[in-house]
Amino acid sequence: MANNASNGTGQPYINCTNVVKAYTVGDHEIVALRGIDFTMAKGEMVAIVGPSGAGKSSLLNLLGGLDTPTAGRLTVGDINLIDLKRQKLAEYRLRLVGFVWQQVGRNLLPHRSALRNVMLPMMLAGTGWRERRTRAKELLAAVGMAEHAHKRPAQLSGGQQQRVAIAVALANEPQLLLADELTGALDHASAIQVMQLIADLRQRYGLTILMVTHDMEVAAFADRVLTLRDGALGQHMTEAGEEAAPSLDGEGRIRLPVAVRSQLNDAARITVEIRPEGVLLRPEHEAADDTDAVLQDILPQKDGHRRGLRFWRNGHAKEEVRQ
Repeated sequence: MANNASNGTGQPYINCTNVVKAYTVGDHEIVALRGIDFTMAKGEMVAIVGPSGAGKSSLLNLLGGLDTPTAGRLTVGDINLIDLKRQKLAEYRLRLVGFVWQQVGRNLLPHRSALRNVMLPMMLAGTGWRERRTRAKELLAAVGMAEHAHKRPAQLSGGQQQRVAIAVALANEPQLLLADELTGALDHASAIQVMQLIADLRQRYGLTILMVTHDMEVAAFADRVLTLRDGALGQHMTEAGEEAAPSLDGEGRIRLPVAVRSQLNDAARITVEIRPEGVLLRPEHEAADDTDAVLQDILPQKDGHRRGLRFWRNGHAKEEVRQ
């Protein structure tokens, strides 16, 4: 499902078009992302939810310049990530994007104090000592860690470590913040506090934020919640209010939300699949989808991984599905 979002100029800030990511494992090809179409506006905050292995981290790695797509087009602002070579890609990672990971070992160096951890990315970017020290202190104050500036990670709680990690991610004033399960190792209270901080920093620094999470309460801080399952991206419908969620009448018929019907109205026909995880509706058009051709070149695929809309009701699928 494509999600249209612009930055006020008519163009999306993030634009993924038909993005496919496949990995070779032994003699087999594994497709992590199956033709993702995805856009974000500048300043927007989007959460992606889905089970482990769904492809969430693969998408973040592509947007962060840590990996390259097998096929498709991927842009952030006016930068085409697929065209970036080694030095330009390193520059992009250092200056234009910030990362926060669940594992503290990926965020902070254990032998450096909080202050020196925040200063490190600026040192790598060539910022002068006085300027990077001043900015590091400002960032630690912004995340509520000024009084812990000289403590090492082992002397901090999990929530405090993630606050310092956020300051590290913002050190070089990135426009895009990517967060991979940043609250996954925190207790509930600490997780909510960290997300409240993220929301405040988003407004303060004009950040565009994409995060992946298993926690719907954490995802609720975002402007939009998308689902990623089996490498296919869809829009989460059940948190948007009563009218947005599908409903089942007494005769077993499903009443589809307007947003879903709009995806199906122009289809020549609609394929319904009863799958172990739920019901899959897939619009079938006369013209073949470009993604199908791409995936055919990678490995044989089952139908129904893209542009599908899945619904669950107490774990049981209904065989009769109508608009």
